Formats: sequence, C-alpha cells, structure tokens
Amino acid sequence: MIVSIRRMGEPCLLEKSVAVTSSEFNSIELLNLIDNLSDTQHHFGGVGIAAPQIGINKRIFIIEYYQKDITRYSNTGDCPRKIIINPEILSVSNEQISFNEGCLSLPGLRGTVNRSVKISYQYFDQFGNLYRGEDDGFFARVFQHEYDHLDGMLYPMRMNDLRSLSYVDADK
Repeated sequence: MIVSIRRMGEPCLLEKSVAVTSSEFNSIELLNLIDNLSDTQHHFGGVGIAAPQIGINKRIFIIEYYQKDITRYSNTGDCPRKIIINPEILSVSNEQISFNEGCLSLPGLRGTVNRSVKISYQYFDQFGNLYRGEDDGFFARVFQHEYDHLDGMLYPMRMNDLRSLSYVDADK
C-alpha cells in the first residue's frame, strides 16, 4: 500500500527509531511494513526509504535502484531490493566525497552533503538473517542517508554550507 511521506518538520523525522525485536522478524506486521515501504518508494521514485519517512519509528529501511530507471544520477549501477533492519555502520573511511542529495521527505530540494566514501556495515533481513559487507559506491551513500533517518537526521543537518540547498525542477 502506498503511504504518504512525512515531510521535514514532522516530529517522527527527528526521533531516534527503536530496534526491531527478534519476535518481530518474519511477522505479518513487519512484512506489511516492508510492503508499504516498497510500494511507497516505487510510487515516489526514491532509491531508498526509511520507516520514519512513513511515520513508523522502527530501525528499518529499504534500498533499491536500477541504473536504467535513474535519470538524475549517473554511474550508480544496480541494487536489487535490500531490506535493511537494525543496521550498524561498523566503520567509515576518512575520505569523503560531496554529492548533491535529495530526499523524499524534502520534495523538490537538493543540497551538497559530504559523506564517507567507504563504509562497512551489518544488518538483518526480514527473516533475521545477518548480513555484513563493505561498499565504496552509490550504495554506501544511500545507506548512510537512510541510516541517518533512523537517528532523526535529515540531510540538511549534515550540510556544511546551506547555500547549496536549493529547489530543483521536478523533471530533473
């Protein structure tokens, strides 16, 4: 089901989310939440979406994108749907890179954010299986962006210079 996206200024986007408990893995409620997140992400054209963005303060987000569908970013590659629950960023590189980010919770706005180039991480899927990995591509940036949502952070809070925050045309 497509759910409305919460926008900057709504309290749920500024709260730290709670962990999904072991008894919630593979539950109907969790699977419904995942379906709602996925449907909403696809409908609004995001590359990722976190539960707080639909008003649920649980530590879960989804990342999914395919280069052929993304016109606003180049050289992203593909990322088949990853359901990321109770994620942890284990390490980040000192090297950072700037990128003009957007967010479903700030429609029409973009701003330059510096993020670590490389991260190592771990998370659980909806069944409670543990995954560990490292990434130094677009996935690492999206992971950090969505992870911030779970801690009540929106990308403008990470910006070094708010002068780069600007409205963009919806077609771009």
